[in-house]
Amino acid sequence: MKKIEYIALLIIFISASFLFYFTTDGFTAFTIEQQRIQDLKEQKPKIRNVRVTDHLGESHQFSDFNNHYKLVTFIYTSCSTACPQMETNMQRVYDQMDMTKHKDELIFMSITFDRERDTVDVLNKYATYFEADGTTWKMLRTKSGDGLQQLLDQYGVTVIPDGDADFQHNTSFYLIAPDGTLEEVLNFKDVEGTVDTLEAVLRKGGTS
Repeated sequence: MKKIEYIALLIIFISASFLFYFTTDGFTAFTIEQQRIQDLKEQKPKIRNVRVTDHLGESHQFSDFNNHYKLVTFIYTSCSTACPQMETNMQRVYDQMDMTKHKDELIFMSITFDRERDTVDVLNKYATYFEADGTTWKMLRTKSGDGLQQLLDQYGVTVIPDGDADFQHNTSFYLIAPDGTLEEVLNFKDVEGTVDTLEAVLRKGGTS
């Protein structure tokens, strides 16, 4: 009887292991967020040519930056938790890159998803906190709500109002290649790893 029970338990364990393997893409996706990131890395979506306005009031399309790698975050300026930490780390990455050398091949972009409150003036003030110069680092708002939603959907960015004029949302660095395709999704807490990745892709591009 004990032998039969042992065999039954072994079969259940093996079956459960196979099920877990396939439902987590080979034990690599353990959370919804990890699955989102893994899917993005596999799909490598190409950024839509959405119209945006930067914190200096200048209008652009993403195609205007086709010669640059783009390190992108999605934020809102009234955030008091994740966004300041993410943008502080963005600044740390920025400060470690030689932007005098890389200004023609790399640009930093922080895109707000709070179009109602994050006006150009608000973004301009927010930019001063992180010394975003408006040339090599731009704080951006989309021209339309539809354009914003296209970007959020494309990168699987979930923005959920929490009832207190705040939002729950994903937090990552998105590295976009000059042709607009997603190069990498990076952990915003890993400053050194992000710097290493940027330096590697710039070397690979042969323009640095």
